[in-house]
Amino acid sequence: MDFGTFEEELAMKSYIVALLAKQASADGNIANAETSYLLYASKTLGLDKAEIRPIIEKPNNFNISPPPDEDKRLTILYYLLFMMRADKIIDTKEEELCYKVGFQMGFRQDMITQLIDVMKKYLLDEIPPNAMLDKIKPFLN
Repeated sequence: MDFGTFEEELAMKSYIVALLAKQASADGNIANAETSYLLYASKTLGLDKAEIRPIIEKPNNFNISPPPDEDKRLTILYYLLFMMRADKIIDTKEEELCYKVGFQMGFRQDMITQLIDVMKKYLLDEIPPNAMLDKIKPFLN
């Protein structure tokens, strides 16, 4: 996904990795599945282990203004939602981070609640292709 200029794109990718690191450690324990998802997500973003190490070590140093494009904001929220379910346990602190980031991205609380409910419903199963889209459609601008 194109996030703008090289600098904007790097800032956005670093921010996503920082959020994932925060989400993985929100419950006080980073499970192997969460580490695997963090590495997978980083790879899909085009970042290698050397690039993400400083981000993971100090995730609070990486903040951005929400992107103006709704699809880019949704991408950020999707990464966060999938990290939340990576270890097959959804913790209250992980949910709180989703609400906080979702609100910062301009999404309504009830949309975020519905997406978290999808994550919980399919916690141990594959999420059907349209399950999340069906929840988001009523809220799209």
